[in-house]
Amino acid sequence: MYNKLSKNILVVEDSVMFTRILKRSIESVDGFKVITVESFGALKQLLSEKKYQFFASLLDVNLPDAPNGEVIDFVLAHNIPSIIFTGKLDESFRKKIYTKGIVDYVLKEGPANIEYVVSLLSQLKRNSNIDVLVVDDSISVRSYIKHLLVIYQFTVFEAVDGVDALEKVKRNSNISLVLTDFNMPNMDGLALTKQLRRQYSSQQMAIIGMSAFGNNQLSAHFLKLGGSDFITKPFLEEEFFCRINQNMELLEHIKQLKFLATRDFLTGLFNRRYFFDVGNNIVSGYKKKGLKLGIALLDIDHFKKVNDNYGHDAGDLVLCQLGKRLIDNFEVDDLSSSIVARYGGEEFCFLLVAKTHSEIEASLSALRQSIEDDKYVLKEGFELKITASIGLFTGESEDLKVALSIADKALYQAKASGRNQVVVLDI
Repeated sequence: MYNKLSKNILVVEDSVMFTRILKRSIESVDGFKVITVESFGALKQLLSEKKYQFFASLLDVNLPDAPNGEVIDFVLAHNIPSIIFTGKLDESFRKKIYTKGIVDYVLKEGPANIEYVVSLLSQLKRNSNIDVLVVDDSISVRSYIKHLLVIYQFTVFEAVDGVDALEKVKRNSNISLVLTDFNMPNMDGLALTKQLRRQYSSQQMAIIGMSAFGNNQLSAHFLKLGGSDFITKPFLEEEFFCRINQNMELLEHIKQLKFLATRDFLTGLFNRRYFFDVGNNIVSGYKKKGLKLGIALLDIDHFKKVNDNYGHDAGDLVLCQLGKRLIDNFEVDDLSSSIVARYGGEEFCFLLVAKTHSEIEASLSALRQSIEDDKYVLKEGFELKITASIGLFTGESEDLKVALSIADKALYQAKASGRNQVVVLDI
């Protein structure tokens, strides 16, 4: 069964075997569903029905009823981003298809090319969540570059100079790629790059410089200021896309490495090390904001019985589902206020900041009740229910380890008193 949020991929290909391989490879990536047709006629019928909204398409340019690439113009006219399949490619045909506004072309050579297609679709999916800022004082240049970026599914903003760019970035924190010209009034590309690097590291934002007067000295100066890459105008669209993708892939890899370093691999929650790294900063500063602090430990009741009776896979499913609930209920964008982490095994730790201690206690009591009410589906037709005990410390200690040890005492009392309850200590 496909997720309702799956992105539909249109494949137009007359080779049944090649289509089967493509479909299997693409649908191995979570979030993609492949719809296939084998001819130009079937394609016309499919799109006329308007049954599907397509995220992207893969088009064979040599079909029995459309041997000269007629499918390209037809699909692009329906505003569907298109990747072209071809057995061979000469320079004149390459230029021709790129002027049409395709995403890319792929040669039918082997498994590596299919892997490239899957990677390309994943890039498009990733790009749809990325905002890009194009900075150039030329309207025509901005429009041209915006057109290219939209083909690759980016959301694009425009700025006329460095001053305008800084204001746009200030208003939109989701911008993670800036393409900037060098020669602009008010603030040029070099000055803009210098200003941006004071606020955003190269791990947070990619900055690509562009200039029609590019030379080695200019590009070297730009890179030393913190630029990520440099493109000389005019450029080949292929080169442009390659450089964009390489820079965005690098940011994505860095993001994934940070995730692996700070998150628990099973539940997706923050890990114990990150809890202490960030938690100590929160504990040392919450009083200045006039807020109250709560440190809590949660333990799943009789969790060993889950593993013993149903196996460790069942235990992992329970931990994953509980982890998702904790992320949905407690994880916030502003990590200066609250943080939840997997402490170890079936134990979870909380650092919660609110206006009053009663708000913190109420949120944990509601969590305990929701855990009791939840059903954990181990397999089709079989459900499991669990409970949890919570120990909460609401005192004034500014030592996180000391606060956790008191929360642990409260947790012990909750278990000794019959489990499935919240016990509060404020000593």
